[in-house]
Amino acid sequence: MLLVNAGISAILQVVLLAGIPLFVYWLYQRRRFKLTFREAAERAGLRGGDLRYFGYSAGFAFASVAVLVIWTPPLEPLSRPGSAQHQFVGLGLTATALALALLNGAVQTALAEELLFRGLIAGSFSRKLPLRWANFAQAGIFLLPHFGILAVAPEVWGILPVVFAGALLFGWIRIKSGSILGSWLMHATGNVTMALLVASRVH
Repeated sequence: MLLVNAGISAILQVVLLAGIPLFVYWLYQRRRFKLTFREAAERAGLRGGDLRYFGYSAGFAFASVAVLVIWTPPLEPLSRPGSAQHQFVGLGLTATALALALLNGAVQTALAEELLFRGLIAGSFSRKLPLRWANFAQAGIFLLPHFGILAVAPEVWGILPVVFAGALLFGWIRIKSGSILGSWLMHATGNVTMALLVASRVH
């Protein structure tokens, strides 16, 4: 039942946070430029993109896993009730924890946020602004909802510059490659790794 609920929650968040904005974006593009849904989706980063940047993303994802495992940040504040990681407390490294981490970290959070913030927002900014300003703008917008972390764990305010730096990297990869696949891979890898660290180390 836990995984069923997680799957439903993941689908709902992707639909609400990314699917509806993508649909509205397509309606606007169809009315103004006569674009098909496929063409609008490709403009939003739902395409293959430049493989070179996907390679960069895979390298960074691997490195980030190594860093998180070797130099794990304090997990207790990030796993309190009300935090995104709380549901993983005490699960251990089990198949359930892995499935839950993939649903929550890769689909519900990373896919929804990458399609919205990098696909739609960064993509739109990059067609109107120089890369530097488009990237800073989307990273700033992405940072805003993450201030909610401070309501649960105010002592981890230092994570916010890391979130901003990550958003800059994700945005750069998305704009240069034309795709959200690389940024999704990096974002999902970080989320899943943190979830499994909480599952295995916090009881």
